[in-house]
Amino acid sequence: VYRVNWLKAKVRWQRWEEELSLVRYEMGWTVSWFRYKKEGWERRFHKATKDGHRAYAQRQVLLWERFLLDGENSFKDKMIVVT
Repeated sequence: VYRVNWLKAKVRWQRWEEELSLVRYEMGWTVSWFRYKKEGWERRFHKATKDGHRAYAQRQVLLWERFLLDGENSFKDKMIVVT
């Protein structure tokens, strides 16, 4: 009985370690996604010809930049960044 409980506890621990590893990668992927979206809106901002389009693109750049900075600050020293 003790051996079975020990094995179950070991498997639970291994699953927890795997989940923690995945969450750390997901943190890095999320920050990378925010950066990708910000850069995409920056390109649109520079290509825009109408003032309204430029204003909207600028707001989107600021929005995604805020997400990026918040993510980097929240996940600092916790995330795994894959390049």
